[in-house]
Amino acid sequence: MTKPVSALLLGLALGVAPAAAQEAGRFKVIPSFGIMRFDRTSALSSIETGLSTQLWPTAGLQALYSVRSGVRAGLYLDVTRPETSSDYYAYALLRTGNSYQLFGVSQRVVVLSYGVTATVDVPFARKIGPYLRGGIGRHSVFADVQRTNSTESITGAEFSLGGGFSYAVSEAIGLRLELSDFMWTNWDREDLDPVAPAVRNTTFPEDNPVGLQYTSPSLIHNLRLALGFSFTPSGGSTR
Repeated sequence: MTKPVSALLLGLALGVAPAAAQEAGRFKVIPSFGIMRFDRTSALSSIETGLSTQLWPTAGLQALYSVRSGVRAGLYLDVTRPETSSDYYAYALLRTGNSYQLFGVSQRVVVLSYGVTATVDVPFARKIGPYLRGGIGRHSVFADVQRTNSTESITGAEFSLGGGFSYAVSEAIGLRLELSDFMWTNWDREDLDPVAPAVRNTTFPEDNPVGLQYTSPSLIHNLRLALGFSFTPSGGSTR
């Protein structure tokens, strides 16, 4: 199923440049700011359920071209700086003489999401401009070098689905409110364990956090709510 979707989005992204060159005002830039709720099992959120999980500020940028009326395709980039939760990893064990001390360790990471995306206008309620969005790309998570002593990143496939509303302030400027689900495949939270094996608590496993027992599904869902500002050169349609 993913191959046909990939081919469609890539075809749209590659085919939009000639259309944009032929007609002025079909190029659109959309910077955005919002909040990201990472999947509860990702270790980038808390172990609490519901809407009380940790939210992180995020920023993004889309560059879209009109393929035809109501259909646009292009590229996207999003960045977030969450902190891992120590509730998903074994405690660090510090031994001093005959005394023991357990403490959780977390780290600040940088998450990049990037790829190709396409939007399709919904043909009703034109005043508020509803639309649907889909995309395919990659995610890259960069660990804290000082905590992990490594510059390697964790990278995997990403698929996004969502939608929102677009309101035209003028012929060249618009506002967008968008909710999207960024789905990561084959995510393994153990790759972000900040506790070195030499000091990991294996002496008192019953005292380790309950989050260690949570399963890690092969597909996780990360929700992003963002407010965007669209700019269309040459006074083209802001939707």
